[in-house]
Amino acid sequence: MSKKRRNKKSLHLTDKKHPMLAIIATGLGFLSIVLFFAFCILSGTQQGKAGLLIGLGGFICIIISGIGFLAAWASLHQENIRPLFPTIASVVNGLSVVFYFVLYIYGMIL
Repeated sequence: MSKKRRNKKSLHLTDKKHPMLAIIATGLGFLSIVLFFAFCILSGTQQGKAGLLIGLGGFICIIISGIGFLAAWASLHQENIRPLFPTIASVVNGLSVVFYFVLYIYGMIL
């Protein structure tokens, strides 16, 4: 008896699923980026004198990205999942947190 070879183009059924926590973390990452650009535009239209609430918006963005990164990290360690959304969320939120932190340090120096 010969073994059947699987065709590489054939349909592969699996029970792996996208974790909901990772999808939420991806949404939080993109929400953080959109809010950051919105706060930058608002600050630019006010010639940099938008006030404390717009400055507080930057802290809100870093908190959202931090929560999104932790959620992505937790979902990446779940079993039997597809790694697409946890990876995207980890990269987006991780780079956002680093960017916000560098921007914060740069603002303190100047």
